[in-house]
Amino acid sequence: MSAWRSAVLVAGLAGAMMGCREKLTTPSRCPELCPATKLEMADTLLPLADSADTSVRGFVLIREATYLLASTLDSLQAVTLIRFSAHDTMWTVSGTTLDSLYIGKQDSLVLTLELAQRDTAVKNLRLVIWRLPAQFDTGATYQSIQPYLADSTLVDTVAVPDTAQAGAHTFNIADSLPMQPGDSGYVSLAIGIVAPTKTALTFGSGNLSTAPLLSTYVHARAPFDTATDVFSVSPFVSLFVINPPATQPPPGILAVGGIPTARALLSLSLPKLVVDSTSIVRATLLLNTVGAVGGFANDSFYVVAEPVVRDYGVKSVLWPDSATSGIVLVHQGQTGQIQLDMAPILRFWGTTQGDSTPRLIMLRAYPEGSILGAVNFSSRAAGAAGPQLEVTYVKPYSFGVP
Repeated sequence: MSAWRSAVLVAGLAGAMMGCREKLTTPSRCPELCPATKLEMADTLLPLADSADTSVRGFVLIREATYLLASTLDSLQAVTLIRFSAHDTMWTVSGTTLDSLYIGKQDSLVLTLELAQRDTAVKNLRLVIWRLPAQFDTGATYQSIQPYLADSTLVDTVAVPDTAQAGAHTFNIADSLPMQPGDSGYVSLAIGIVAPTKTALTFGSGNLSTAPLLSTYVHARAPFDTATDVFSVSPFVSLFVINPPATQPPPGILAVGGIPTARALLSLSLPKLVVDSTSIVRATLLLNTVGAVGGFANDSFYVVAEPVVRDYGVKSVLWPDSATSGIVLVHQGQTGQIQLDMAPILRFWGTTQGDSTPRLIMLRAYPEGSILGAVNFSSRAAGAAGPQLEVTYVKPYSFGVP
């Protein structure tokens, strides 16, 4: 009996020890710090009426654009003005006893243009080319050049083939173009267009390697007039004049794109909960157009939103990483609401890098300075029609006993 009781007592003590658990009080085991068992998401629509916005034109000027424009559109008339560099008056011919041959007469002039954009639905399009004073005023306006666009200064009208696609095209524009007193060898031309319907045409400017080229085919002076050569020169000055003239966007309008290029600054007033301690699932900037998106028929371009890292107004510094930008493709003639993805920007603002940056974005067109496309949005002054931000995010964990 004594041995049996001892065995029972030992077994009882062992069971008691196995059943006894210490309740730890370390923070890692505290039930109050346990997260909820499932994620909770929330949707919110933030009117931006209490935010600030502005729009400024002039980021890319006409003389800085990568294209030249000729247009007869009701909304925009334009004529291109080009001053070509002076070409040589002599050339060297290998195998002759002469050091050089001098130009005797011109045989023909050929204009090469790198067509960029045109409405291919418009047929029977023609270039109209006038002679300008060699040293024309580079500050000229559409109205001030009208006296030079006359029959007396007309060089030629040449057809643009209906099948012409983007790329280099040559046009025989004259048999000769005599130098005028004071020209110093420069030739200046104005280029417009005419068609059965109103349209527009763009081609490469002097800011590109695809700039216009004026080629002069010449014969040498007698008795070597059988010798020929070609002198090709690029623009010394190239620009275009427009009507109506460019103005700053009116109050209540956020203008983006066009020429000179406009950008819009939008300052967002965001609750901390939307950016801090949350995971952004989706964020969409809702923008309402004022009128239709402009540009060539059936054309499209991007509207890009970029976060500002240093706020200097229209000269603000933008964050250089394109991965933090929002972007949306817009189409000519489009109206109504345009939805721009803002999730990359809000996620950036939630990082240590973006936490100290202003809640400010710049809206601009892309590619900037090489397209005719433009769009106007309602500003915050429009009230309910102004910009809004729709955000879906994960709520912060609600800690407690699971």
